[in-house]
Amino acid sequence: MNLALFDLDDTLLDGDITGLWNDWLIDRGWIDDAATHRATFGAHMRAYGAGELDMEAHLRLLLAPLAGRAVTEVADEVEACLDAVVMPRLFPAGRERLAWHSRQGHRTLIISASTAQLVAPLARRLGVDGALATALEVDHGGDTPRYTGRATGTRTFREGKLAALDAWLAGRAVRRSWGYSDSRNDLALLEAVDHAHAIHPDPALAGIARARGWAMPDWRR
Repeated sequence: MNLALFDLDDTLLDGDITGLWNDWLIDRGWIDDAATHRATFGAHMRAYGAGELDMEAHLRLLLAPLAGRAVTEVADEVEACLDAVVMPRLFPAGRERLAWHSRQGHRTLIISASTAQLVAPLARRLGVDGALATALEVDHGGDTPRYTGRATGTRTFREGKLAALDAWLAGRAVRRSWGYSDSRNDLALLEAVDHAHAIHPDPALAGIARARGWAMPDWRR
């Protein structure tokens, strides 16, 4: 197959889907200490930008507000959040690039360090062939499935994206591949494809992209 891999945050999306979701949950009253939560999230984002994020601590912060909540309740809030604040912030040029790959008969994947309850429904709306994201643990022991507040499986972050991709491929051969990301944290993914694209890259990735002659399209125009 021919395969195109798209990062989500700051690549297809103008912003970070998790940050938008956090603000949504604060507005809905699901996060009590909004100031502390926002300060911690901001510190995590700075660490992410520096390539130093502790992903396990980050996941604990993000998933704590979902602990004990019904999967269906969360799904309803996700759909409302996508409608109100996420879909309007998708870059039209990024959506057109997704469509271009589809017209060429290429398989398309969104592969994101954000969590699956956000990424998977957005991927379905965009008509891509699949979404790889960090899964949430679900407790099926009661009357309705509920989130535990913990992550499970492969963390789709840095080299974890390649591990998740290998599992998705399950031995299927890739003839040609494209990759799109804004972040130094996706360097391993971009190095693994035939055609790497640094989309409004951070300074570290921009330097690497210039040195290697990678495309650097600006989808914000």
